[in-house]
Amino acid sequence: MRKEKLKIKCPKRIQFGDPLYYEDFKNEPERLKKLVVDYKPNPEFKAGVLLTETEYPEFPGYMARTMTVYFAPEQHLPIYMDEKMYASQKTERKEIGVDTACYLIEVDGRYEDIKTGGEGYWGDYQELYREINGKKYIDAVVISIAMPDEQSFEGMKHLAEYFFEDMSREMVTEKAGRKKE
Repeated sequence: MRKEKLKIKCPKRIQFGDPLYYEDFKNEPERLKKLVVDYKPNPEFKAGVLLTETEYPEFPGYMARTMTVYFAPEQHLPIYMDEKMYASQKTERKEIGVDTACYLIEVDGRYEDIKTGGEGYWGDYQELYREINGKKYIDAVVISIAMPDEQSFEGMKHLAEYFFEDMSREMVTEKAGRKKE
């Protein structure tokens, strides 16, 4: 397993989804909202990116790579980037699928179409929240984007550098090998 945590300047807007959906459902905002990510972060939120590469034991040689973007108040961001949450929180999750073997990522006007090589689910959008007196308070937003098989870890990092400004390695890079029995 390989992980790299990076601080980034919090973008004003991030979009992720099948480009066909943005075209076909542009006049049906409620339907479009269920299919894609179009997120404008809370002004108080900071952001970070976690790049992961994982080999699955059941599929030797297959490497899954994911770029996950986290939005939360600065003091809580490290908790979420460690892939943890608070016990009092609830989650709401939306899977992001594609029907055209392609998805787009757009961050503050920087745009890229990614050819996936297949249809299906290629990521998700999660809200971590608390409910107080029946009102929902969003504590964090997590957007995960799976990379196509041919995308290397370095290629994924270059994509992150393209999309996100002021990327820094202030957060620790982790590399973990397989445990020896």
